[in-house]
Amino acid sequence: MERRSFVGLAPAGVLGVISPEAGEEAPVFSGPRQFTDYDEWLNESRRALLAYLKAEGPANTERFMQFLAAWVTGMPKTPSPKWGSIPGANRSLDFAMLSSGRPFVVTTFRMAPGCRQPAHCHPGGGGVTLCVEGGLVMRHFNLLPDQPPFSETGAKVEIEETAIARLTRDTFTLFTPTRSNLHQLEAGPEGAVCVDIVVQWQGAGQFSYLKLRSEDAGAPPRPGQRLRGEWVGMDIAKAYPEGATHPSS
Repeated sequence: MERRSFVGLAPAGVLGVISPEAGEEAPVFSGPRQFTDYDEWLNESRRALLAYLKAEGPANTERFMQFLAAWVTGMPKTPSPKWGSIPGANRSLDFAMLSSGRPFVVTTFRMAPGCRQPAHCHPGGGGVTLCVEGGLVMRHFNLLPDQPPFSETGAKVEIEETAIARLTRDTFTLFTPTRSNLHQLEAGPEGAVCVDIVVQWQGAGQFSYLKLRSEDAGAPPRPGQRLRGEWVGMDIAKAYPEGATHPSS
């Protein structure tokens, strides 16, 4: 297996582990060896990350996510999942839990060609999204200051697109609790299978989808643009604007 590669969150893309903010580079970690056994990788990566937390503390979430991403470069093939469908998506969307526990959980999702997961947040959480089959476009956003929180269903908010990650097999991107915590995913013509390695610093994993206005949902990806929408809660079916187009390139 080829070693996993990080897709930079600037339009051109940069290899290496960087912070998910277009144009801003972070320290690069050498990463572990390439594992061939998933359980061995899981045990060793968790030991290393727990040791990191004991030594450095949990405050610097961005540096922790960079360290986690370094371990993702050595992750082997994951176990076969027991898929469960997520109703309400525009195309077939499946999900499975691979490994619960701390300091991170490992999940996987499968998107049919053209499936789109509308913009959604992970309050208090961070994660690494690794593409293992097919390809997808992952658009990253930040919530602008002084916006209503995700828990206020129906509230209008404004977001800014920060970066675009075009993922193919064995490439990954990341988000943190404070940067690019909103994102939208759209599978390409081959569909996509991805693995998420997720850390939760605060909260219990609650989230909300963001239903963009029709005119904003159809806007091509472009870092720096501002879009508007409303929080609609955890029901994905409520997040698709009526009559909107959704380009992924």
